[in-house]
Amino acid sequence: MIQKGALAVLALALATPTLAACSDSKSGDDKANATASPSGSQGTDTPAPEASSGPAAGGSSPKPSGSLKAVKLAVPDDLRGALQDTYFETAKKTYPKEKQDNLLLPTHILFGKVTGANGGVEFYAVADIGFKDNPMSRQDGPHVWKKDDSQTAWAYGGDTGGNLCAKVPPALVKTWGKTCS
Repeated sequence: MIQKGALAVLALALATPTLAACSDSKSGDDKANATASPSGSQGTDTPAPEASSGPAAGGSSPKPSGSLKAVKLAVPDDLRGALQDTYFETAKKTYPKEKQDNLLLPTHILFGKVTGANGGVEFYAVADIGFKDNPMSRQDGPHVWKKDDSQTAWAYGGDTGGNLCAKVPPALVKTWGKTCS
């Protein structure tokens, strides 16, 4: 269960169809355009956007453990921008000459959550992203972002090198219709 006022989305973008090639999914969940649209959610349990970042007043949620319940969520309208912003904050350390206006919006976004038997909740977003003029920044995706239900800001988890299950719980990967490599 999502705690009231617990989530907001940050941004990062994507450039190549790495995620689409990551498995044998039959659904075209996401459009490779600059606007976010819902992607066939199996629930309407999306986080409420907030302007601030950091933990909510209730403190940090426990890490989900035990039997995990995975749910695919609709992609909120503000998720692309939130992921793009978060990616840029990390990527500018590796690519110091790049500018945010040269960063592509994320594409092929997958969004969902896992809830543990202990009540812990974590949200995951997976997408392709990189800079328009830098092919190196667009390889080894898809990229992963994560936060628990007490956080309003996303944390960039890095690229997967094509193996989603290296950074995302396999139960959620399966819910998305993808496979582990």
